[in-house]
Amino acid sequence: MTNDVPDNLIKRYEHAFNTNDAKSMNDLFVDDPIFVNFGGNLVDDKESLYRAQAFVFGPGGPLENLSVSYTVEKITDLPEGLAAIHARQRTLRSDADAEDQRTDSMEAIFLVVAELVDGTWKIKIGQNTPVT
Repeated sequence: MTNDVPDNLIKRYEHAFNTNDAKSMNDLFVDDPIFVNFGGNLVDDKESLYRAQAFVFGPGGPLENLSVSYTVEKITDLPEGLAAIHARQRTLRSDADAEDQRTDSMEAIFLVVAELVDGTWKIKIGQNTPVT
């Protein structure tokens, strides 16, 4: 497996997040995903996941004016067609000094189990765990 292939999945996720594009984000998931969001809520169907994404990115939603970056820290090959990806999520704040960066309230470790579906990497299981 080529490590940059599942890495591209995280780049596409970041782009969808930063453009508030709930549909594009939802398209990154398999048809039967399991996702634990930053707040610890478990979602286990794609339609419910889309509704949650549309809410948080929509007008007045808590993530509407927030941008983040993801840095892939580790990709672990699993059985063929599967990979585990650990990425660090940080808020993008151009005006933040070094102390602010260390106290980022949105810093998290994003764990994804990616599945190769018809030649495209998709998120089968995801968990976004806050770093405190």
